[in-house]
Amino acid sequence: MKQIRVVLVDDHALLRDSITLLLQTDPAIIVVGTAGNGNDAVDVLMREKPDVALLDIEMPGRTCFEVISLTREMLPNTRFVILSATWGDQFIQMARSVEVSGYVLKTEGADRIKSVVHLVAAGKRYFSQEISDRMINVETSRNIFNTVATPLDTLSNREKEVLIHLAKGLSIKEVAGVLTLSRKTVDNHTQNLMNKLSIHNRADLVRYAIRERLVHV
Repeated sequence: MKQIRVVLVDDHALLRDSITLLLQTDPAIIVVGTAGNGNDAVDVLMREKPDVALLDIEMPGRTCFEVISLTREMLPNTRFVILSATWGDQFIQMARSVEVSGYVLKTEGADRIKSVVHLVAAGKRYFSQEISDRMINVETSRNIFNTVATPLDTLSNREKEVLIHLAKGLSIKEVAGVLTLSRKTVDNHTQNLMNKLSIHNRADLVRYAIRERLVHV
């Protein structure tokens, strides 16, 4: 029997260990690697080339969306699943833009994660009910939400990444290091954010990100 090879990324060591133990009670699943932040996640994914990658939505370093964007082309057979305690339209939008195979809320319970691994490994998709309720038919070309466009919809994924890191308290220089960009590029993204959102300083950018649930305090 061919085992499903899984990589798990979560910054909470206790949860990471618990999910690993749970998954490995299934003889059809083997956890081949774990990581506690987005930077290490890229290294582990490229080394192990798993069938399924489970990624927490909020973690230090690169966000799960950037991890997926960086590795997807080189890992065409890996199915990416977001594992999160929270959700919001902006997270769902970003998840759809990187074409994840699943978005599972941790409130569903540990056993659900095991079944989701089997589903996505078989080429299917799974979204928790709260997530699927906010999405429209994946086959249509319309906006994925049943709401009108907001200023957040005008931001590129890269601009959202920069906004998230700024809201976490990182300096421009630190954001540049995390995202492997030049400081000038991050400055340009920051200025674009302010222009698109009609915000005039970084403090208000942070408040906006918190209000839109891009980060939590």
